[in-house]
Amino acid sequence: MAQRRVSQLIMIALLMLSAPVVVQAQTTATSVQLTWTAPGDDGSIGTASQYDLRYSTSIITSTNFASATLWVSTPTPSAPGTSQTTTVTGLNPSTTYYFALKTADDVGNLSVLSNVVSKATLAVPDIIAPSPIAVNVGTVTDTTAVLNWTATGDDTTSGTAASYDIRYSTAPITLGNWSGASTVTGEPAPAVAGTAQSFTVRSLARETAYYFAIRATDESANQSGLSNVPSATTTDTMAPAAILNLTANFMWMAWHSATAVTPRMVVVR
Repeated sequence: MAQRRVSQLIMIALLMLSAPVVVQAQTTATSVQLTWTAPGDDGSIGTASQYDLRYSTSIITSTNFASATLWVSTPTPSAPGTSQTTTVTGLNPSTTYYFALKTADDVGNLSVLSNVVSKATLAVPDIIAPSPIAVNVGTVTDTTAVLNWTATGDDTTSGTAASYDIRYSTAPITLGNWSGASTVTGEPAPAVAGTAQSFTVRSLARETAYYFAIRATDESANQSGLSNVPSATTTDTMAPAAILNLTANFMWMAWHSATAVTPRMVVVR
């Protein structure tokens, strides 16, 4: 009886030794990479036969292990002490998952449950830029020009962008010379896509042709393409300054005739 009890305790100890310790590594929006050290067939001796890897959005225990989702692409066990890896794919973004692993030997003995690791998948990266804006020039004065446009979105034409970058130049603006165009300050915050917006560009020179363009940026720093590039010429409504120093002077004139000896003189005032 005692010998049987000792044998059971030894078996339990061996099974506990054969439970791998799992650690998580690289994570993406839809996958988590797991790494562990291979146990043995009997404790840390020999090579086990297979792994049973499960994952769930709930904490995994020995009680609910069988109801967790089975990962069918777990590798075959390697020799004890070997580092092994698998990447669980097909996961949902921005979701916390729990992972646990059991090992089986050639006669179906299962190890106790491994440690349970958790990892949150990443959010789906935002790679969608706002759509280009259609801008037009409204009222123009000697030193200002009003720009009008309809707000674009965060992702193409939906949502709300994060910021605007408005520029102007005396030469046509392109993506190639965008960085060299003059910037403005005080651009309005983007409104919800589809909202009419405007901005007044100031400190322009009189009677000068200007080109204008605008780009929108979202919260992930994705920048829209270049808008259309309308142009307008500032007016010149400033009349010449009034002359304020006009004065009247006198002119002295003298002459003599061919037949007269005495010269004659006229003073003009």
